Amino acid sequence: MNYRYPCTGYLTMNGFGSWLEQECTTPRRNINLFAQELGQQFDAPWISLVNSGSSANLVAALALAEKVREQGKPLTAAISAFTFPTTVSALLLAGFTLTVVDTEPGGFNIDPNALQNLTPLPSVLAITHFLGFPCAIEQICALAKEKGSYVLQDACETLGMKIKNRPIHHYGDLTSWSFYHPHHLSSYGGGAVLSLTEEDYILTDSVAHWGRACRCHIAPHKCLVPEGPAHQFTYERLGVNVEMSELNACFGRWQLQQWEQIEQARLIRYNLLYSTLQHVPTARTWKAPEVEASPFVFPIQLTDGRSLNDIFPQLKAEGIEIRTLMGGVCSEQAAFSHLQAALPNAQELARTTFFVGIHHTLPVEDVQHVASRLLYHLSTGHSGSEKNQP
Repeated sequence: MNYRYPCTGYLTMNGFGSWLEQECTTPRRNINLFAQELGQQFDAPWISLVNSGSSANLVAALALAEKVREQGKPLTAAISAFTFPTTVSALLLAGFTLTVVDTEPGGFNIDPNALQNLTPLPSVLAITHFLGFPCAIEQICALAKEKGSYVLQDACETLGMKIKNRPIHHYGDLTSWSFYHPHHLSSYGGGAVLSLTEEDYILTDSVAHWGRACRCHIAPHKCLVPEGPAHQFTYERLGVNVEMSELNACFGRWQLQQWEQIEQARLIRYNLLYSTLQHVPTARTWKAPEVEASPFVFPIQLTDGRSLNDIFPQLKAEGIEIRTLMGGVCSEQAAFSHLQAALPNAQELARTTFFVGIHHTLPVEDVQHVASRLLYHLSTGHSGSEKNQP
């Protein structure tokens, strides 16, 4: 089935060829410049660029596992019921024992009150700003500070989010970003780990580069590796090789130049859908949060007893792509079935909620059409056949 109205369109490549020819010169030039330019745009001084958001979560999990072990604490972590699978996998691969926590009533993110009831509080609180909607980060960070826990933010589905005019990555300890094509900013494959201190940046950079000990590229005066032919081949920790490619960084830099237009286009599409569907009595929609950033997608919850599986064939017949909440409750996936927990809020939301895209590449007239067809199907529940068209 080729969707006429998919969740994303095609990124324009007009002009990238000449940009690539001009900018892709010396090794790692674009990697360094992309990190610098992102830092300037989003007030993020310490950025380790990697090849995906999933790799960013893995690097962050391995780095925090090292810090937790050094403190002699147990490798335990709390995750939200709605957590992307590779975030769960990253923590498990890093050796953490996980506790799945239900979402807040009527919301997508971890319930801070349920989190507060965990005794003892896990060493790491891995939170997700699910679908680009902010979690209760201030309350969670206050709890973590009180109990001595680390906070890992999966911010792969948002970019530029601010809480009380403070960038979201200024909270907690480590934050992950994704530059996967459907996300806010594309490098056609890439991600980042954001740190708040040089110490944590050195750690995440080392984990992302084979576990190397050399720090000459960051702080030469802090590099303790002896000079000699083995200088670049000295390893001090477990590591992986997940650096972003020079080509991806070059494309990301090219896209970043259009950031303001991208965000404006995404918000236009979100608000178009919201203005059309906000008063439908058989469904719930969410106003875009006031966080100086667009949501990732446009979620819709059915409130008339139908499940998303009931409406899926009707919309598919019209070429309209809808998706689940990233696969739903993470512990209901076969890979994580050993993490079973009572999660009534998340389970109900997963059963009744789907999303459509607001990507800046989608033509506005197509989004308007999707909005009108959603209005029809949400209001009537009809099959959408021609004889039933309004």
